[in-house]
Amino acid sequence: MKWIIVLMASFMLMSASVTGQLDQYSTSTAGGAPTPSNPTSPESLGLQIPSVTSSQMAPAVQERTQGLMETDQQSAYAAAPQGLTATATGPTYTQMIVPTGTYAPNSLYISYAPQTITGCNLYANLLLWMKTEGSGNIWFYEWYPPNGMLITKYAGYVYYPGWYKRWFFADVPGWHILQYYCNGWSNYAYVYVYGPGGYWVNPTPNPSPQPYTYPYPYGQGQIVTTYPSTGHTYYSFKSSTSIGS
Repeated sequence: MKWIIVLMASFMLMSASVTGQLDQYSTSTAGGAPTPSNPTSPESLGLQIPSVTSSQMAPAVQERTQGLMETDQQSAYAAAPQGLTATATGPTYTQMIVPTGTYAPNSLYISYAPQTITGCNLYANLLLWMKTEGSGNIWFYEWYPPNGMLITKYAGYVYYPGWYKRWFFADVPGWHILQYYCNGWSNYAYVYVYGPGGYWVNPTPNPSPQPYTYPYPYGQGQIVTTYPSTGHTYYSFKSSTSIGS
């Protein structure tokens, strides 16, 4: 009987190591950012790694230093590539995965609406489309592979509900989970970045454990980086952006 219990305990530990990625996502924030829920991992959702369907894009010069830009619904849906109508509306790529047990009125799409799951190449730039249902501060969250590191960035203040956009930069291979807060949470967006392995790719290596943030196309706001394994938190500079004032 004792060896059966030992085997069962070993199996439970092995199972926890396989499915334990969910518990490793950081939810620590600072600088006044609301604390998010622990996101659901792509593995727990059974998401298949998507093919690279997004075209190569780059922010315009005037957009490189803007954390948030006004747009409209027509632009968000018109961004879908020609000939990919089935992909743009297919259930595989448009799952609305929301945090459980909390208020989530806002919407977040990746590349084009209504897409919420996509794949791209390393160092690609993708548009994020945000439909807010109210006014307030916008905080943007990104969970990084492979250890659930969380980067929190203040994107700006909006004075009325509507459509806004910002840029995502694919700087690390693996699954990225995105979300934002504006007087309520958004759904999650999932991006799989293709690259040479599940580790941080640093164009300019240095001994500091702080992630390399250039060439993020956003030049405003504060980045708060938390490492779940060590509990260390790092901060960038802080400024503010207002939309609709």
